Amino acid sequence: MARYLFIISWSNPSRYEMVQQRVAGMNDVEVILDRRFRERRRRDHTPGVERRRTDRREHDVDVPLDQLGWAMVVLPTRSSRLG
Repeated sequence: MARYLFIISWSNPSRYEMVQQRVAGMNDVEVILDRRFRERRRRDHTPGVERRRTDRREHDVDVPLDQLGWAMVVLPTRSSRLG
């Protein structure tokens, strides 16, 4: 069974409360408030060698958060990550 993560924009705390109340008791749904105010990696100079092979963020939620104020991510089940 899939798990669902609702990410609500920090600029709309009332929507966060409403969604959290609606999904209360659902074990496969989590609601979080997005705490990012801007992209963290803003620098004046170009960084040296990039050590990470890939971006840690698997799902790009920036566009839905900007346009809709929320985003939903489908997460793999816990058992599928163990194997």
